[in-house]
Amino acid sequence: MYLPGFIQTTHSIRVETAVKLVSYAIALMGFISVCAYVEYVYSALFVLVVVIAGYLDFKKSVVETSQGYVPRWVINVLSVIVIILSVFRMYTDDLVESAVEALLILLSIKFLEKRGFRDYMQVYLISLFLLAGAALLSIDLSFFLYFMIFFFLISSAIVLLTYYSQAPQLIIQREVFVKIVLKTMAIPLLSIPMASIIFLVLPRTDHPFFSFLNRAGRGRSGFADSVTLGGVSSIQQDSSVVFRASMEKLDDELLYWRGVLFDTFDGTSWKSSLPEDTASKTERARGRHVQQTIYLEPYGNKYVFALDKPISVLLKNIRSPGGFIYLTKEPIKSRLRYDAVSVVEEQQPAIVQQDSPGKADIAEMEKYLKLPTAIPEGITALAQMLTKGKDRRTATEAILTYLRDGGFSYSLDNLPASQSPLSEFLFKTKSGNCEYFASAMAVMLRASGIAANVVGGYKGGQYNNLGGYYMVMQKNAHVWVEANIDGERWQRYDPTPAAAFSLSIESKGAFLATLQTSFDALNYYWGVFVINYNFDRQLSMLKKFRMNINVPVVKSSLLKTRTGLKRLKTHTSAIAAALAIILLIIALRLIYFNNTPQEKRLLESFLKRLSNLGFDKKQSDGLEEFIATITDDGLRRGAGMFAEEFEKIYYRDERFTKEQIKRLRAMLKTLVSMAM
Repeated sequence: MYLPGFIQTTHSIRVETAVKLVSYAIALMGFISVCAYVEYVYSALFVLVVVIAGYLDFKKSVVETSQGYVPRWVINVLSVIVIILSVFRMYTDDLVESAVEALLILLSIKFLEKRGFRDYMQVYLISLFLLAGAALLSIDLSFFLYFMIFFFLISSAIVLLTYYSQAPQLIIQREVFVKIVLKTMAIPLLSIPMASIIFLVLPRTDHPFFSFLNRAGRGRSGFADSVTLGGVSSIQQDSSVVFRASMEKLDDELLYWRGVLFDTFDGTSWKSSLPEDTASKTERARGRHVQQTIYLEPYGNKYVFALDKPISVLLKNIRSPGGFIYLTKEPIKSRLRYDAVSVVEEQQPAIVQQDSPGKADIAEMEKYLKLPTAIPEGITALAQMLTKGKDRRTATEAILTYLRDGGFSYSLDNLPASQSPLSEFLFKTKSGNCEYFASAMAVMLRASGIAANVVGGYKGGQYNNLGGYYMVMQKNAHVWVEANIDGERWQRYDPTPAAAFSLSIESKGAFLATLQTSFDALNYYWGVFVINYNFDRQLSMLKKFRMNINVPVVKSSLLKTRTGLKRLKTHTSAIAAALAIILLIIALRLIYFNNTPQEKRLLESFLKRLSNLGFDKKQSDGLEEFIATITDDGLRRGAGMFAEEFEKIYYRDERFTKEQIKRLRAMLKTLVSMAM
């Protein structure tokens, strides 16, 4: 290290410059972690202010003097204004986002002033709060990466800031600077194994203390208690993930994910009349059963999704008002995991309700025949023309064929938006998205005396072979029709052209597609093993560990192999603990070598070799006195040569060069051969 007055070369760095660079990096990491969740104007303002501050910071005149910075009183006034405005903008349903936006502006303002030790600590603290805000908004794999980078940066920043507080003009050799940074990074490395053990064994709860701050995800499924004609189009242009379903791979035509049942139409929108506060109804269906484990992202509504038709959803406080619909008591504001069983290929008879084992109740069925009073006559006339003289099944197929092959096209743009959008769709534009096709078919079925409703959910999904799950995005949002033809079974009909789903498939290169699939698989496993690691899973792992302690030894080699693999899988916690201990030992060893000078390690190695040969140095003996006590002439000469070379460098207070270290180590290796 050099103090001012000595020559500063290109191989050195001013500690003040180092502190500034690390501080900007920490602030940038805090910004990146939350920029996806704040309004664009706040992100743009943050970037603009920080760029201006960076220009002021690294101008030659500003480095040498305090000119060019904004006065502190102006900074204080701006900060007070930001805080007051943020208080007025805060809402109980979006508290975190408003707070994060205010913190971003405060952080950028801090860079406009001349900073000291306290100001840098405030920058680090605000950046840490931003990272905490990102955790409340979304704890995906990217958050973990941000956290780890931030952890390493803050460790280096604290050490550099300590030097800065003692000597702001201190100049550090580049070699020394690199050593400081590398050694400070050993602190996070040391804490990772211990943090892993704590994560595995610390009792967890399903009700985190700060869960009330978690904001609903930006993406909305759009399927609340109503869906308006044209209302799904904006959702179908959103590529954010709604849920992932771990399950077997199925044929594409079976990928209908049921969410909401709409049974009432007023001419422009569909609504659900199923009472949410009633006791859950038990409904059964016979056919092919498919099990799913679904990880639903927070989207701000109560409905949960599963393959059509779900007969069982295992989740605490889940309710089912009927119609194979399941919902929670409160809006979903955090990632949810649940298991579901669905019937995807029905057999006759398919649906039997406990309270009506025979034909469906006539009064109940009339609800699915109601039409708006202002329904255009043209729609009724079209329905009668298509179904005249046909039985119920043939009539249904006729309406379906007309919508698929009658010159209609799928579009998300320029959708009918008049007072009678359905009539405009059928007779003028003949262009619309899924809710227009489904609404037209359901209305014409009801006009023909066939009970029908509309179901909202998702269609399709991308199967990830690495993770064995389907990824369903907002753009997969879809509505379809259910018709009751025989009085017992509700059958699915989808009048939307098949080309609609090919339009949503993005063409990507093989490399980009593989990269996206791999990253999403990592994100999926992060959610499965970290985010959804709860107290129940802790107990399950503990039970498996205890059960496998006394597993009998099987003589068969094949069975032994299988048993070994099973034990390896079920002893995850024990393996993780062992790895953590190994990493801890390695980290301690690395810290020892990094903190112990090479000359001291050489001397310790020299004395250890002599001790192995039976010559131990006493605490009171000097090095030369100790060597004089060696009775072996050859060994004494070799030890004397080593000591002479070592002391020649050591007592001149010189640095040991690589060549000198190498020569001394070679002399150590020849000590044993010199012994008689």
